[in-house]
Amino acid sequence: MIPAVSPVLYAGCAAACLAWSMLVLAAGRGRHALLPAATCFLIAAWAAAVALMPEAPLAWPPGGLEVLRNAFWFLLLLALGRRVGGAQARPLLRRFALAGGIAVLLAFATLSAPVAQALTTNLLGSPIVLARLALVLLVVLLAENLYRNADDGIRWHVVLPCVALGGLAAFDVILYAHAALTHELSPILADARAVLAALAAPLLALGAMRDRRWRRNPSVSRQVVFHGATLLVAGAFLLAVGAAGEALRHLGADWARAAEIGLWAGTAMALAVALSARSVRSLLRRTVVDHFFTARYDYRQEWLRCVTTLSAPDVAPSLRAIRAIADAADSPAGALLLREGAEAGFHWAGSWNMPGEPVSLADDHPLILELRGGSWIVPLAEQDAPELRQAFGQVWLAVPLAHHRDGLLGLVLLAPPRVPLPLDGEVFDLLRSLGREVAMFLAERRAAERLAEQQQLQDHAQRFAFVAHDVKTVASQLTLLLANAEHNIQDPEFQRDMLLTVRASATRINTLIARLRQPEGAEIDTTAIEPLARLRELAARSAHPVQLEHDDRTPLRVSMAAEAFDAAITHLLSNAAEASQPGEPVRLRLQHGQQRVVVEVIDRGCGMTPEFIRDHLFRPLATDKPRGSGIGAWQARELLRRAGGELAVHSRPGEGTTMRMTLPACRDPRNDASYSAPHSAEAALP
Repeated sequence: MIPAVSPVLYAGCAAACLAWSMLVLAAGRGRHALLPAATCFLIAAWAAAVALMPEAPLAWPPGGLEVLRNAFWFLLLLALGRRVGGAQARPLLRRFALAGGIAVLLAFATLSAPVAQALTTNLLGSPIVLARLALVLLVVLLAENLYRNADDGIRWHVVLPCVALGGLAAFDVILYAHAALTHELSPILADARAVLAALAAPLLALGAMRDRRWRRNPSVSRQVVFHGATLLVAGAFLLAVGAAGEALRHLGADWARAAEIGLWAGTAMALAVALSARSVRSLLRRTVVDHFFTARYDYRQEWLRCVTTLSAPDVAPSLRAIRAIADAADSPAGALLLREGAEAGFHWAGSWNMPGEPVSLADDHPLILELRGGSWIVPLAEQDAPELRQAFGQVWLAVPLAHHRDGLLGLVLLAPPRVPLPLDGEVFDLLRSLGREVAMFLAERRAAERLAEQQQLQDHAQRFAFVAHDVKTVASQLTLLLANAEHNIQDPEFQRDMLLTVRASATRINTLIARLRQPEGAEIDTTAIEPLARLRELAARSAHPVQLEHDDRTPLRVSMAAEAFDAAITHLLSNAAEASQPGEPVRLRLQHGQQRVVVEVIDRGCGMTPEFIRDHLFRPLATDKPRGSGIGAWQARELLRRAGGELAVHSRPGEGTTMRMTLPACRDPRNDASYSAPHSAEAALP
């Protein structure tokens, strides 16, 4: 062995193999990971022992660790053959085990012989060489037999261990055969064992982690493993470029330095392009996941990513639905087809990185039938759905959007992934679950849109109901006017009153028409009105006697539209008049508080029960009057609430009813003093 080189090579081999053994333990699953991890560890221990004693690699302890290392190679291949070979391979494995056991015992027995004497005599007949040569030959034969007899379906699981251990054993056969022929160990071949072992250890570790029975997810996150692998690949690439640059420097030519600088600049550009390309990142992520993790997906991260995508603001719902499924499959583009309400077929509803073509699929389309109501995900071949390929380009997969109540809502068409993705049960289960989540998202969006439309229709219906009730009031006034006109049409004073009433009715109808034309949600024009003046005018226009009462405090104003205030008072006066006896006046009382105005409409009618007030009084369209509409009290309360006020009811059967309106007051800036005065009442107005 080369004294200056051997310790360095074997020390590096020991460090690399120790790291791989720890990785196998971290990624392994219980006891199934112990055997491959122990095999890597023994390679590391053997290399460390040779690094400490490079002058006697066959003596103890390097020689003993070498025999133990070879024994674990043989044991690992036997365990792998027992798992994948079945009952037919067990007789052959028993014969291999017997021969291997004998070879291991002979190899350990030869360790007691003086190594110096073995190295100075004929190595062809040395027990040390013969025993170790027999053991590594058995390892080579077992690896070859295991690979050759493995079925095609399971050969993928055994190829890496067979290549790694069979290659190491075959190289030892060459080493010992050369030693037997030349009567000495070749220093170059002996040092090359360290390099070969360092290269074979990753194959052995990866082979162990590719086997799902030996593997569990590492405790570190996938992001840490992915970024670590990225740094490792980038570092290896930089080392290779550095070696190439060093070779150029040793050429000594004038252009070598320029070539080295250009090589480093090109390397930096290549790394920038590779690390920024999603296809390269996808390939690296796929490689890391396939070799280091049991499950292809981190389902917690996939779920959070789906929720984040579906709840993204300022993004069209169709794009959110496509991205939620396409990102899970690493697809760069997609299109959405949806069933529109009761319409037949599925129609284009959006595209992401695909052309937006108005494509439709009938309910009896072969692709729709193949989805089987949303339970199957359909891979699309070149000859499938030519109209979809003509509209959207390359289409790889059709993912159904199945809803538990509405059935198949639609489907998402995905473009081929950036890196080829094997379609297995794990991929189908994830995409099927995401399809159901996206279907629920779209169904909720549709329900919210229908609810908003119904709310708009309800608002329009409410406005029409208000207008219809007010028109009914105006019609009643005009009917009463016509009835009185037959007897008083010649009276000049009646003519003036009739003209005022008709003008007021026309103004009221124009106001109602303007309210209907007002956009939904528009601000109501409110002004500061003086309730006392409005109450006097309303009492004067009432067909039923009204007795107006008010205190003599400084009048306060309220911020409410005049027509809204008049409508609320008119509704309450009309209800009170209908409940009162003919000729019995309705009391209309105005009181001023510190920051509020109180208006009470009092009648001595039949009154109401608490149950009627709670369940029926303010329920729209609920009435017990033969010709009533059932929205008067409800409209009055709604108008008051919009102005910041409230309507309270105090009533007892047989004692009458008091409707108490409370409105926030805004003080008249012209009068800043208030005082209490004796209560005054105005006479009942006919």
